[in-house]
Amino acid sequence: MAKSKKDRTEFVSPRQELKETKRLTAKDLLGGGVLSRDVVVKQIPFILFLFALLVFYIGNQYQGAKVMKEVMRIEERLKILRTESISTTFEKMEMSKQSEVVKLLEEMNMPLKEAVLPPYKIELK
Repeated sequence: MAKSKKDRTEFVSPRQELKETKRLTAKDLLGGGVLSRDVVVKQIPFILFLFALLVFYIGNQYQGAKVMKEVMRIEERLKILRTESISTTFEKMEMSKQSEVVKLLEEMNMPLKEAVLPPYKIELK
């Protein structure tokens, strides 16, 4: 019978694993020996996954800040345009009053005068 993949793996006793993890010296830390330990080597895919998440998170933060700046700029522009619209509407309403139209005509020396008679319908025979 062929042995399964699980049977072929080497069994490491917990004591031996603890021995490997307990011996952490400054020389190992500075020399890079810590990175070659089996415990760390087995975790490389997870560390790479965490690094990818970190890069994605940082990029997302920058994009969010960029969008917020754009939103604030657009809101400020909207306030300015809304104020301008209100003032323009007010000026238009003021200028269209009958008394203001009469004043403008007098200032421009136009020969037009205000109608005294109400308008009437002209019928052709």
